[in-house]
Amino acid sequence: MSFAPVVVRDVSADDEHEFLLLLEPLLPTAHRLALGLLRSQSDAEDAVQSAVLNAWRHFGQFRRGSDLKPWLLTIVANECRRQRRNRWWSVIKGAGLAGDPERESGAADPAITDLRRALYRLPHDQRLVVILRYYLDLSFEEIAQTTGISTKAAKSRTYRALERLRLSPEVSPDE
Repeated sequence: MSFAPVVVRDVSADDEHEFLLLLEPLLPTAHRLALGLLRSQSDAEDAVQSAVLNAWRHFGQFRRGSDLKPWLLTIVANECRRQRRNRWWSVIKGAGLAGDPERESGAADPAITDLRRALYRLPHDQRLVVILRYYLDLSFEEIAQTTGISTKAAKSRTYRALERLRLSPEVSPDE
């Protein structure tokens, strides 16, 4: 489900309205990425909001004529990583004060719960490519653009992540 690239040509770095019009069609995808990485609706909303603010602050550095989607998704992924690394974030998550992702999503199927648990145990880079590929339906070329790696590296990371998921004790074949 790839969308046509949002190519930015003639938008002033000071035109907030035009900037928001460009970003608006990309926000649902950005939110889905953040939700996949952070597992919490409110945390995902905070991450996307911070990412949009960062994108606005650094819009002058955006290369005109380029696709906006990979640029924004990179900022969202980096913001999610930053939130996960913050000390207070770990304390809150560890204390169980944040929303339970299974409860928030309404998932009752134990297989889905186990798969999510295994997915969230993957290293960030592997989890990111799996979410971009299978949750956002991006091509390997789009994943490469978003993560700043080659297409071959995107395929390789995805393969390694899937192998790790297959070997995970949470994800075992039905007996």
